[in-house]
Amino acid sequence: MAHFSSEDEARLQSMLRQLLQSVKEKITGAPSLECAEEILLHLEETDENFHNYEFVKYLRQYIYSTLGTMIEEEMEKCTSDKNQGEGPGYDTLVQHVTKVTQESKEYKEMMHSLKNIMMVVVESLINRFEEDQIRNKEMQKKTVKGKCSNYCTDNCSDSDSSFNQVCCLVFHSCHEINVELHINSKNL
Repeated sequence: MAHFSSEDEARLQSMLRQLLQSVKEKITGAPSLECAEEILLHLEETDENFHNYEFVKYLRQYIYSTLGTMIEEEMEKCTSDKNQGEGPGYDTLVQHVTKVTQESKEYKEMMHSLKNIMMVVVESLINRFEEDQIRNKEMQKKTVKGKCSNYCTDNCSDSDSSFNQVCCLVFHSCHEINVELHINSKNL
């Protein structure tokens, strides 16, 4: 990819988000990180919609536009050698073309470029997720403070009383701890 624009980044983020949302239940239901990785590694085999994901379509198109000509030329070369009695059979043809492709300069450049692009996209998604988490946490705190102040002023006959102020502070602190624990447990 010659130039990677902010529109390209946004489009890739959207595609990756769609894929992650689709496999969210499978991954979160995994008993360990290793199991979640295995689920992702075998997604093509286990997810009937795998080839319909926009991210997968994008990767297929990206690989084909980068390596398609080279692969076709190598296949043609091997099949013409086979017609002359020198070429490999189908299974060894696929293995040979795969090996030649993976050892090529074009493949290495494509993988390097794709890795850099995806690092930018994933880092941006992570940053956005963290910003959303912070925003949600702040909104929950504001809601709690509003409820606490209403509770303290509505339910206390003498809001200047030291005892009532301490009760309100304790109530607020305990509720913040519960909210924090709830948010952290969701992130696990």
